Parts: sequence; structure tokens; C-alpha cells
Amino acid sequence: MIDRGRLERRIGELARIGGSGTSVSRLGLSAEEQQARDLIGGWLAARGAVVRRDAAANLFGRTGGVGAAVLVGSHADSVPDGGRFDGALGVLCAVEAVEALLDAKMSLRRPIEVVAWADEEGARFGVGLFGSAAVFGRLPAGIADRRDRAGVSIADALRAFGERGDPALARRGAKEFASYLELHIEQGPRLEKAGIALGVVDAIVGIYHARVTIRGQADHAGATVMTARADALAAASEIVLAVERLARSRPDAVGTVGEIAVRPGAKNVVPGECVFSLDLRTSRDLDPFIHDVLAAVERVAHERHVQASIDELAHVPVTTLDPKIREVLRRAAKTVGVDAPEMTSGAGHDAQNPALAGVPTGMLFVRSTGGSHKPSELASLDDAALGAEALAVALRELVS
Repeated sequence: MIDRGRLERRIGELARIGGSGTSVSRLGLSAEEQQARDLIGGWLAARGAVVRRDAAANLFGRTGGVGAAVLVGSHADSVPDGGRFDGALGVLCAVEAVEALLDAKMSLRRPIEVVAWADEEGARFGVGLFGSAAVFGRLPAGIADRRDRAGVSIADALRAFGERGDPALARRGAKEFASYLELHIEQGPRLEKAGIALGVVDAIVGIYHARVTIRGQADHAGATVMTARADALAAASEIVLAVERLARSRPDAVGTVGEIAVRPGAKNVVPGECVFSLDLRTSRDLDPFIHDVLAAVERVAHERHVQASIDELAHVPVTTLDPKIREVLRRAAKTVGVDAPEMTSGAGHDAQNPALAGVPTGMLFVRSTGGSHKPSELASLDDAALGAEALAVALRELVS
């Protein structure tokens, strides 16, 4: 059913956009991401799909049928110096699964919409799951005004594509979709260690993303005695360690500060301002974890006589996926010879937004090796083809 050669060629074609060796840098809402959309849209249009881009720069390709659609896909962007498979494989396998159904001349009683979500990673503007959040009405207020490090706003980036600059215009009703399927590499070692090619996701961790700004007082590094300082970086450093300590105290939690910037940024100036990211995740009790971290921010700011402000970028609760769709995916995996285990995802995914909006949602994991969010991430062609075939089997059941 699956054309392995076609899938392999397209993995390589897509990886060349923003690619260098096995590394891919294809940031959300960038020219490279748009090139990826053009490539994917061309494949879909060649098979008769009605292809369009919405106000949030999501790509949709609709094929066959009438009524509520089965939505299937993933994201086309990457982190800086990321790998070839995170997100991209889900889009590639969705396209291949639909092509396989068309090759088999299957009648699609219900339409299938392949989607390439925009800016899932949030690497440029700090807002993850951007495109799917726009479609399902889960964007934070004022999102279009957020800017990247070069001062370009989300609205500016969308206007550069010819859109109006308001991602909220992409919103669609949950009733437009009968279900949502997403294939994704696991990004962890569990399937590899178990020697199993595919897994079915039962739940996705809750995620909190924020940007913290600490404002102290910039002073001369030589003339300002230690007891007279309000050092923003020293306060931020204490908070970073508090995040690590609080995450380690919870067996199901992780906490990460992956970005930090100091102003004015001179070796002989006490830092007057420090801005850093917060990424908090847990498979249960997310809100108490957030509360404890934010309390630590307030405590350190008070003790060190600095000011702290917190800009919330995303607050996605722990998401349980639809039991009936999970069963469809288990049967599909069984059909291609895999007894797929159920597993919880430690990474966030676009699938959370349709699920939280009430769309019956399921996810299929493909075994991956070499870690993720780095050039060494890998999914074998054998596993990718199995995933695409299982996705096609699931789609056939859902649309027929």
C-alpha cells in the first residue's frame, strides 16, 4: 500500500529546506517554513486536493467526501539546528497515507484534510503550538504583537506571507472535524528499548511556557560594593536553580530554562535586567507545580530587592486522548503487524488543541533514535513506512 520510495524521496526533499547535512533550521513563520508549505501543498494539489493557507499560516489540503473532515498531520517547522523528523515525519506520513488510499482507488465518503501546522515549536516568537491554537481558539491575548529578537512581530511575519496579520481569523469550529490523527516520532527511548516500531499515545503532558523579566539596577562593576547591588542576573540564577530543585522534587515533572538574555550585557556592568524562558511540564498536577515556581520567583525577587514580571505564553493542561480513536490506532497498528503499547507523551503536541476543543483525537508514535531536537534524531524508513501504513488503515476506517 505504501510507496516506500516516494516516502523516502520526500523525506529528503523536505529536509533540504533549511537543511545542512542532517541538521534542519526551519523556524516557524519564516520563509523556510513557507517553502516547506509550498512543497507539501504541491504534492497534495497534484493528487486533486483543494489546498489553502489560513490566517495563521497553517496549510490544509482537503480531499474527497462531504461533511465533517478527518484532520491528519503535524507541523513543518523545526527548532534551530534540529533534526529531519520531528513534526515533518507526521506531515510526510499523512500525505503518503492519503496518496496510498487514492492509489487504491478507495472512495472517501468523508473528507480528509491533511494539515501542516505553523510554528509548533515556538522557537522564534516563544509561543508553541501556535497554528493549532489559532484554529481551536486557544491563543493568548495580544499574540499578534509578540516580537522575535529582531523586533519583527507575529503580525508582521504573517503579513509577509500576504495574510492580514491577525492569527485569530484562522479559528474554526470543532464540529467541522470528525476526528484528528497525528503521527510523530516518539522523541524518547521507550519504543527503542522495547524493540517496538509503533506506540499509541494515551495522554500528553501539561505544559506551561512563560517569559520572566527581572529588573534590578545596572551599576559600575568596580565601584558598586556587593551589599549595594540589585543584580538581575544573580536573582535570575537563583530562580533557575529553584526551578531545577522544584522539578526534581516531583517524579513526573521537568523544568527548563532554555533561553536567557542579560542587559546591558557588558563585562564591567552589573546586570540591570535579565529575561529568561520558563518551560514547565508534568503528567499530572500541573497547576500546583506552576504555583510553586511562581512563588519562588516572587520570593527571590523580594529577597534580592529586584522586580519580577511574568509573561504567560502558553498554559496547556494535561490532555487525555480519545479512547475510541486510540482503539482505532491500536487496530491499525495490529493490522501492520505491530502490537503497539499505550504510552504518555512527555513532549507537547498540536494534538492537544483539537482534543481540548472536543475533537476526538489520537496520536501514533513512531520509534526514533538519537534523541530529538538535534541533528542526530532518526526514524528508520522501515518504521516510517509502517507508521504511514498504520495511519492509512486508520484513515480508511474513519472515512469509510
